[in-house]
Amino acid sequence: MSESPSSGGWLVRLVSQRELRLMLGLLALITLLLILERALPGMADGAVLLSAAVLWLPVLALLFWRRRMARRAWLRVHLRPGSPWTRRLRGGLLMLITQALLAAILALALLVSLARGIPPLTWIVLVLCVPLWALAWRGLQTYLDRHASEEFLPVTAARILVWSAAALLLLGLATWGLWRPLPDLGELTLFEAVRHFAASQEAESPLLRFLLTLTTALDGAHHWLAQHWFEGLPGVGLRLVAWMVVLVQEWLFVWPCLLLWEAVSHVVYGHAARPESGPGVA
Repeated sequence: MSESPSSGGWLVRLVSQRELRLMLGLLALITLLLILERALPGMADGAVLLSAAVLWLPVLALLFWRRRMARRAWLRVHLRPGSPWTRRLRGGLLMLITQALLAAILALALLVSLARGIPPLTWIVLVLCVPLWALAWRGLQTYLDRHASEEFLPVTAARILVWSAAALLLLGLATWGLWRPLPDLGELTLFEAVRHFAASQEAESPLLRFLLTLTTALDGAHHWLAQHWFEGLPGVGLRLVAWMVVLVQEWLFVWPCLLLWEAVSHVVYGHAARPESGPGVA
């Protein structure tokens, strides 16, 4: 008598072991970010800097690898094979420094966003997006395999997925933010509004407290300016102004978060593990 296929056979065919590892890795990353969100207000300066370094290193590794891949593609087009300039211009210390600065800005923006607090709905959306990300990652690689260069396929597919996911997440989260209640600052001066918002943040670390005070003070300033510069604007128009600000704030969380997702995905698939010959300088 022939054996009947297991009830989970369809799931194995739909999701491979790599997709399962990727989903587990992304869930572990979300858990880490959630723990950081809860722990940051009570951390000292040293712990805050260590947390920033934990976020900074994978973003730096990803940005540096992506930048070198882009430089490699550019050199393939503009230089002859075997030219010594290929090795000299492929990217080294100078490129590493510039990407390190950019990664530091993104990691700091993510850290401040976590310290300010992420709405529970955002975490729920991120968790629900994990299986979609894993399946989309595999689907894009499969589709682009017929069109993109094999060498640049991982970075090409990753860019498309990151930009698409960022657009959808930002649109959804910022649209939800459009219906959040706006504070009424009509009776306050600009200084009073800024002081009110700045006083609402507390943190054990002086460094983190300064960053939170700065960002919340900017919140008070843009809310006050929106309400006073557009006093004759109808309610929907004022909300659209606030929506643009919310869009920027959500981007400061979503973009570095998705870069971390991409870094985890490349680690799971081993895309950045190919050795390169010879040192390069920028």
